[in-house]
Amino acid sequence: MRVRSRGLIISLTFAASCSGGASEQPKTTATTSAVARPPAAAAEPAAATPTTGLVAPTPQPSGDIEFRPALDLGQKPAAEPELRHGKVAVSADWPASLYATFDTPTGRAACTAALVGPQAMLTAAHCVPTSGRVTFSYAGQNAPYIATCTRHTRYGSDASADFGLCKLDRRFAAPAGFQYETINSGSMDRIAGTTLVMTGYGCISDAVASQQTDGKYRIGTNTIEETSNSAPPHKRDDGFYKGGENNNLFTKDDPNFANLCPGDSGGPAFRETGASAGQFTSRVIVGVNSRVFYTDALRTTYGSSLVSATGGPDFRTWAEDWAKNVARVSVCGIQGSIPNCRS
Repeated sequence: MRVRSRGLIISLTFAASCSGGASEQPKTTATTSAVARPPAAAAEPAAATPTTGLVAPTPQPSGDIEFRPALDLGQKPAAEPELRHGKVAVSADWPASLYATFDTPTGRAACTAALVGPQAMLTAAHCVPTSGRVTFSYAGQNAPYIATCTRHTRYGSDASADFGLCKLDRRFAAPAGFQYETINSGSMDRIAGTTLVMTGYGCISDAVASQQTDGKYRIGTNTIEETSNSAPPHKRDDGFYKGGENNNLFTKDDPNFANLCPGDSGGPAFRETGASAGQFTSRVIVGVNSRVFYTDALRTTYGSSLVSATGGPDFRTWAEDWAKNVARVSVCGIQGSIPNCRS
């Protein structure tokens, strides 16, 4: 995740890596719109052309990947200055967050996930390997967990249905005081214009060429500027809205706010549910980190983010069916009763 503070560019990173190569994204009806600029003087470099429809490729694992908990990072940033509109996360506040890193032809990539029940994990569809199999190890536990993952059935035709749910091979041995993250599937229209809390383990620069990371799990905020249901005139190409992609939350492209990078994929995006002294300990999941726009046709700079909303039209029914009939597990906010769900 990226956060820019005045002259300094800092990126908030998402905790989880999913890759092996850039995945072929589901087709969208969006068309790239470019605004023509006057020709640059011969002695000056050509200016980047603004765009409202170019999305960075999403890395996808080519083989099995292993997630690890954000707790393993051991972050206790009490002595570290807070970033403007974002900061390094305290690992202990995010015990259900998982991250994975892996190599791709273009460099290191990552995906994030969250435990949402004793045998349930939520991530992005594009973070699910072809085999559907992932593993994760947890601090203090000897044997790794093996999970079988399912992509949303509409992901092949709608890139905003970027949801993956995974069933663990056995119940998670939750440490004392552990809380699973809770999914909120209330209508995404209710949260338009509100603050979105994003987490991640991705790049730390807006510059595409940089691909710089610092290995830290970070949190930051932005505003939900639009959803797939927003009325025209739209700020992005029409193909990203209802009828083309039905589940998008769009953040602002603002240098004062956090935004995603490729590698932040799969991580949960939250709405804060109560005062928690800036640590966001009272929260519910309202989306899954999916994609990020380029700001220009030359693909030199990352812009605003696309988050797949759990309150969109496609998530709840699919998730309920998966929990009840496919995996037969309890999921916080979706199915069954779990005493230690966060709220």
